[in-house]
Amino acid sequence: MDFHDPNSEYLRRLVLGLARYHSHGPPITHSATRGWFWDVTPKKAVGHQARSEGKLNFPWHTDCSYETDPPQYFALHVLHADRCGGGTLSALNVSRLLENLKPGSYECLSRPEFLIQVPPEFAKGTDTITDSLITRDKDESETRIRYRADIVQPLSNEARTALTELDTLLSRGIGAEGQSLQVDLTPHTLPDNTVVLVDNGRWLHARTEVKDAKRHLRRIRWGRRTFSTEQ
Repeated sequence: MDFHDPNSEYLRRLVLGLARYHSHGPPITHSATRGWFWDVTPKKAVGHQARSEGKLNFPWHTDCSYETDPPQYFALHVLHADRCGGGTLSALNVSRLLENLKPGSYECLSRPEFLIQVPPEFAKGTDTITDSLITRDKDESETRIRYRADIVQPLSNEARTALTELDTLLSRGIGAEGQSLQVDLTPHTLPDNTVVLVDNGRWLHARTEVKDAKRHLRRIRWGRRTFSTEQ
C-alpha cells in the first residue's frame, strides 16, 4: 500500500468484502480481548507464549493446525518490518511439496493416524485431536495440509515413516529434480505498509529469527473450514 494505515482499516474492509462477495467466510475472533486482529511482535515470555510472539525462528507450519476446523485464510499487515536482517517470511506451496512424496506416504498422511497436541496457550478444554495431516475435498479438486512438527505424534510405524519423509522434504526445501519449493519474502520484499494474503491450507509458512525488537505485523484469520476426512 502507498499509504499509512495504523489501524489496519484497509485489511478489515478487504476481509469483510471477501466474506460478503466471494463466500470466504467471516473473520475469526482471536480472543475475547483481541477481537479479529492479533498483533505479532516480540514480547517478553510470561507463562505459555505463542511462538509467533517470540524471537526465535518458527519452522514450517500452518496456522491453527491443532483445530478441527482451522482457518482457510490469513493475512498479515506489515506495520514495522525487521530492520536488522531478520524476520524473513517464507512460503511453500503444498501441491508442489506433495508431488515429491511417495504414493504410500501420501496415503498414510491422509489417514487419521496422528495425535496433534493443542499448545497450552491455545487450549480450550481439549488437549489433543487425532486426525490426518492431508485432506482432499470430496470432488478431489483441492488438497490441503495441517502441519506443525513440534505438536504432531504419529500413532503407527507407517505413520512415523511417512511423517519422517515429509519432515525431510521440508528440511531440504527442494524437490526431486533439485528445484526450490519455497519462496523467501525478506523485509525488503515486504516493507512497511505491505499486506499479504495466504491460503492457509495450500501454503505452509515459516519465519526466521526476529532481530528487530520493534518488528510489528498484524494478523487476521477468516473462513473456518472442517479439515477431517471423516466429515
